[in-house]
Amino acid sequence: MKLRSKLSVAECRARLASATDLRGFALSWDANGPEAVLGEFHGNVFRMHTRKYYDNSFAPFFYGKLQAAENGSMLEGCFRLHPFVRLFTLFWYSFILIFAAGALIVPFPEHPVAGVSRNWFFAVLAILAVLGGGLVQIGKWLARGEQEVIRTFLKSTLEAEDM
Repeated sequence: MKLRSKLSVAECRARLASATDLRGFALSWDANGPEAVLGEFHGNVFRMHTRKYYDNSFAPFFYGKLQAAENGSMLEGCFRLHPFVRLFTLFWYSFILIFAAGALIVPFPEHPVAGVSRNWFFAVLAILAVLGGGLVQIGKWLARGEQEVIRTFLKSTLEAEDM
């Protein structure tokens, strides 16, 4: 997402800082109420998400950067999952692949001691893979309106237009 504002970078940052809850405390359950957007700033780089009354680790965060441009400033950014969630998802699928590769490499005995066949093992791995993707999709579905809330918030706060 790219937005252009007639305001300076310093003014944009000041407006965003004053319009967002920098502490991140969930004092209101109203997602459309005052300070519905939470922010974290590091210079001209920032991260934003909406206030929620429930825990959703798979909700998107907006990662943005303010840059000086001709006659104002430009905001560039995108929506991504939190870095911890991306790392967790990477580990989840890595372990599934490691176990699947191990099962393909190591010979499976004709009559296993545990009584579990190779087909059941691969079925469980497939279920875990679908479950991992399902968790991400359910989290995105629960956060379905949050991207538009943040987009509208940025446009109104910075008096910005799409590029």
